[in-house]
Amino acid sequence: MKSRIKKILSLLLALVICVTSISIVASAEESTTAENESTTSISKEEAQKMLDDQRKDLAQKLKDSEEKLSQFSASEQVTAEYIDALDEKIGYLNEELTLLDEQVRHSVENVESLTADITSLSEQIEVVEESYLKATDELQRLEKAFETTYNAYCLRLRAMYVSGSNSILVALLTSKDISQFFSRYEMVKAVSKSDSALLDEVNKRIEKINSQSDEIKNQKDILESDKAELDNKKNELISEQKSIESNQSEIASKKITLATDRAQSDSLLAQYSAASKMYGEFKYTDEELIKKVDKEIDDLLSGLKSPDEVTTASGSDIKYDDSQTESTSSLYVNSNAVLNMSYPTSSHKTSATFESYKGHTGIDFPIDYGQNVCAAQKGIVITSTDIYDSKGNYASYGRYIMIYHGTDAKGEKIVTLYAHNSKRLVGVGQTVKKGEVIAYGGSTGNSTGPHCHFEIRKDGVPQDPKSYLY
Repeated sequence: MKSRIKKILSLLLALVICVTSISIVASAEESTTAENESTTSISKEEAQKMLDDQRKDLAQKLKDSEEKLSQFSASEQVTAEYIDALDEKIGYLNEELTLLDEQVRHSVENVESLTADITSLSEQIEVVEESYLKATDELQRLEKAFETTYNAYCLRLRAMYVSGSNSILVALLTSKDISQFFSRYEMVKAVSKSDSALLDEVNKRIEKINSQSDEIKNQKDILESDKAELDNKKNELISEQKSIESNQSEIASKKITLATDRAQSDSLLAQYSAASKMYGEFKYTDEELIKKVDKEIDDLLSGLKSPDEVTTASGSDIKYDDSQTESTSSLYVNSNAVLNMSYPTSSHKTSATFESYKGHTGIDFPIDYGQNVCAAQKGIVITSTDIYDSKGNYASYGRYIMIYHGTDAKGEKIVTLYAHNSKRLVGVGQTVKKGEVIAYGGSTGNSTGPHCHFEIRKDGVPQDPKSYLY
């Protein structure tokens, strides 16, 4: 028996612990949810403050860069120093435009949220106003009913006063006999009961009126609160809309300044390149076209097969090399020998290095028109084409070639790119040897003068070619 009791007690204890644990977990989850909501709210405010601080910081940087530019004379503008200072300003303008766009996006989101709140509050006010009117009508009905009951009660009190306080006792004592006494007693009792009921009715109606008055006051308070909140929301909405208009106007103005500065930078860069023979690319070109070309290249590279699956243009199988030494095969398989590349031009002088400015994903080698451009490593040509803009002019990489060389030790697909050529000498599917002439140097596309723009990509990701050229 004792053991059974102990077992029952143990089960009860376990149940209590389980319930307590669940309660604690639930409480913790509620606490975490509350904390997350609080954090979200704080983060939004902090994000806005950070945005404002960034804009102030950029405004100061722009002011400083403009002061720096003003120190150069007209004759000093065709210099690398002036162009760098101008590009720095352009960079700040781009950052400021990004922040302004972000500010507009936030404001648009706030406008949408405020508009929804205003609609919801307006509907809520309509409901409360209707409820308030109904409550007022009900109060009037109750007061009218009370007036009738109250008047009846007052008449009864008046009658009692007129008849005197001893009239009931006199009526009982002047009874002729016991039968009349009891008859009058029952009558008095009935009248007393009626008076009591009438008094109760008066009190009930007073309670209803007081309750209805409280309800009306509550509805009125809600209505006033909702209307005040609605006014605040409308003022916030007007403020956000003005902010959007102001920021959009500033964006338009900044874009004009940016376009002017970019055009000046490109013009000065062309003059500087011509004077120094250090040709490269214009830094500010059609961004939409660049995105389109990048996507086409990414799509092509993402679809590359492994070396043992690749075939030539004629369809015959390609041999590949799985050793660390070069052979007559066309592609490398899981070998770092693929990364031992030679320079694509006879000159190793560079006018722009890897990521020397935003969006520059290779190295620029200044060369003469018609100078040989050679394959940095053996492989198969996967692209040999020209890029044009909407006006039919060479754009972006101009006349360019891409060669697939196989995979490195990590299995990453290695591809090289040769841009701005005056003439392409190889076609898609053609196998090439290391050092073989594949094109002649030129200045097609986004170019300030004859040069070879050279890239190395691993699984589509641009690398610094300097690390692999020997």
